[in-house]
Amino acid sequence: MPELLDRLLTPAEQLKRNGKRRTDASLAARFSAKEALKKAIGFPGWLPWQSAEVVPARSGAPSFRLRGLVLEHFRAIGGTNLHLSITHDADVTVTFVIAEGEGPSLSPGIDWD
Repeated sequence: MPELLDRLLTPAEQLKRNGKRRTDASLAARFSAKEALKKAIGFPGWLPWQSAEVVPARSGAPSFRLRGLVLEHFRAIGGTNLHLSITHDADVTVTFVIAEGEGPSLSPGIDWD
């Protein structure tokens, strides 16, 4: 399992600020955030997991640090801002990612007919 963890999460994502390993629920929440990001930005194919890192914002709230192909894709679609919300309790994780930008919508239009 450590090999999978190292492939999916950066060392900083795996550890708390005090250097101790995060709980399984916290690790799953970070993976869930990356899955939600992939869908929110319409990333094609396999996501290079290490290129989307969940980091604390100045406020302490979860945020993303993008690099490499993920950052290039986000810029290419006209992305300007990402918003991340994660909550987890016991065996349940809920994650929301909102991508803002000037590019065309990634969602299908609503047909009111």
